[in-house]
Amino acid sequence: MTEEATRESAGRRRRLLRSMASVSAITMGSRVLGLVREQVRAALLGTSFASDAFGIAFQIPNLLRRLVAEGAMSAGFIPVLSDQRENEGEDAAKDFAVRFLNLSLLALTVISALGALGAGLVVAAFAFIGGREIAPEAQELTTQLTRWMFPYIALVSWAAIAQGILNTYRVFWVSAFTSVLLNVAIIACALGLAGHLDQPVFGFAIGVLLGGALQLGFQLPYVYKLGFRWRPAFRPGPAVVRALWLLVPTLFGAGVYQVNVLVSQAIAWSLGSGAVSSLQYSGRLLELTLGVFAVAVSTVVLPSLSADAAAGSLDKVRETVLYSVRLCAFVCFPVMAGFFLLRAETASLLFERGAYSAESTAWTAYALGFHILGLVHIALARVFVPVFYAFKDTKTPVYVAAVSMAVNVGLCYGLAGPLGHGGIALANTASAFVQAMLLAALLRRHTGVLQDDVTRRSLALSLGATSGMAGVVYWGRELLDTASKHGFLELAGPYAALLAAACVAYFLPCALFKHPELREFVQLARRRGCSQQA
Repeated sequence: MTEEATRESAGRRRRLLRSMASVSAITMGSRVLGLVREQVRAALLGTSFASDAFGIAFQIPNLLRRLVAEGAMSAGFIPVLSDQRENEGEDAAKDFAVRFLNLSLLALTVISALGALGAGLVVAAFAFIGGREIAPEAQELTTQLTRWMFPYIALVSWAAIAQGILNTYRVFWVSAFTSVLLNVAIIACALGLAGHLDQPVFGFAIGVLLGGALQLGFQLPYVYKLGFRWRPAFRPGPAVVRALWLLVPTLFGAGVYQVNVLVSQAIAWSLGSGAVSSLQYSGRLLELTLGVFAVAVSTVVLPSLSADAAAGSLDKVRETVLYSVRLCAFVCFPVMAGFFLLRAETASLLFERGAYSAESTAWTAYALGFHILGLVHIALARVFVPVFYAFKDTKTPVYVAAVSMAVNVGLCYGLAGPLGHGGIALANTASAFVQAMLLAALLRRHTGVLQDDVTRRSLALSLGATSGMAGVVYWGRELLDTASKHGFLELAGPYAALLAAACVAYFLPCALFKHPELREFVQLARRRGCSQQA
């Protein structure tokens, strides 16, 4: 590699890292607020049947959100919008975006209306999947909440189109901030309305609707600044048809993934009061890391990957993918080990107050022990899938998702009996492992061999430093006797000490052995510091 190419490569990594850092910082705020939202839910509802009802009712429109909004944006909308902008010009790109939006306005209005009207049938089908009878009062409350929250699908899907436009133009922070607004709305409505409602859980449902409206409304002025204007163009053009053909297999793929979630939640619901809530509290802790990092990586790299793939720059694509893998390992290895060792302490510290009891902590920690083992593989899958989309290959992720779905569904039914809700979490982890490994193997058809000495050394350093850190945490946990402590007041001091010791134990060997990812983070921090001083 020439000196000029080396400088260009370093510059690309710095730009990606800056964008990832920016999105991660905003997403960190959102995920922390998401954690606060779950803390409010735990304090007001605990692991009661009302908490389970909200979890199921919010999950149902959320499944369609991920299917319609996120799947369509990543697989169909962004690649075609990037292509139109690159090859046909700005006017063609704007025309495509308006026509795609108008088509979604019609489709999602119908979906939301049908969902609200048929909420009872949807919930009944959900209960049937679990295979066991659900208490009538729990099913009725879930139906009411589902009917309230179904319009959220339309609001957040339209917001996703705005996000696709902004991300294509490399404006990432605006869309990342919208999840902050959703969490603020839910928290504010839950706390503000809880004392005025016979059933406090409806405060959460109202917050979901308000949050969806805020997610859309906040982005529109920024889309307007880019020159996009709405007009009543309802006839799909060739570009819209092409995007629809691209997203059709992705809808099946995302649908396959959502079947995983659907079956998991339905079986958990059938296990009795508290199982759904415990799995969701555990999942929130898992998503805290994934949202802060993996989502930021996948959000930032997709436009770059799409542009490089369109230009035939395979070397740049490989470099971006390997760099993303190294960052995933650097962040996720220590977090996975730390959360596993401190799963009970983490759940108690964050949630154990109000209606959330020590028994609720034990339930959540049990699920977290199985969930957290899938952290690295889930993060890698979220990095790999956009690479296929960048090459306009939307079929391969579908096939892989189908295999992982079969693994998850089979294990959910098989393990829920002997392991309870922990078996469901373990099934999710096993399917994530299968998905990540298959994606990595099949990705080589587009990129060629994905390995180099830099990546091998980086992974080895991350793994070695994590092993040492895990030993320190295990020893410190025994020394401070954290297993006998409960709640924030008892655990805050010991937990902070363990966290500080873990950071030293991980970053010190990384610094001594000159871990490449740590070095780039430090260099980025120094450059930012210098720029601020200047």
